Amino acid sequence: MTTQYSIPVIHPAFELLKRSARALHLIAASLILVNAITELRAHDVSNILCYSQLVIAADVFLLVFFGGVLLVEAPRLNLVFRFIEAPALMGIGFNLMADGFAWPGIFHLLFSFGYVFLFYREWRVLHSEAVDIRSTGITIPNFIRDAEISWNEIRSILPRYHCIIIKTFRNKTFQFQLRKNLNMEELQQIDDFCRQHLVS
Repeated sequence: MTTQYSIPVIHPAFELLKRSARALHLIAASLILVNAITELRAHDVSNILCYSQLVIAADVFLLVFFGGVLLVEAPRLNLVFRFIEAPALMGIGFNLMADGFAWPGIFHLLFSFGYVFLFYREWRVLHSEAVDIRSTGITIPNFIRDAEISWNEIRSILPRYHCIIIKTFRNKTFQFQLRKNLNMEELQQIDDFCRQHLVS
């Protein structure tokens, strides 16, 4: 299935996720730090494990306090740290459960699964933050799963230099602001392509 046009758009849910990155990293680092300090006070735990958690927490805190702008401008950096945070929280959860602290362990496991889901969504954002126009229909980005809409479901498509508006026969309207304004030639080509498929 060949994509004829791929138009990068600003998706509100994706933007909210990007803006929340700093707070989410702060939560993960705090949980890891608190667990490391708690375990350091215990006498029967591995110091290597505690110091490893302290290093991870320190790295994430450095990112949060000194690299906040990078989290928005370089979304792949979120993936790297999320890839570290999720297993760290999962390990803490299993360790707490093994030590007989069931509820704190479950709490950390839930956070870990949440961060795995965030990792997946952040990875998806990097690959699906665009409206794709094909000969079979269009694909619009969505937070959970991208939506495929065939041409026979589309009432109209109005591409503008700064946004694209899609209306369906089910009275749904999708409007996305473009990341980069279209020039007149691109606008005309997309409009002609859409009109051709809407007519046919």
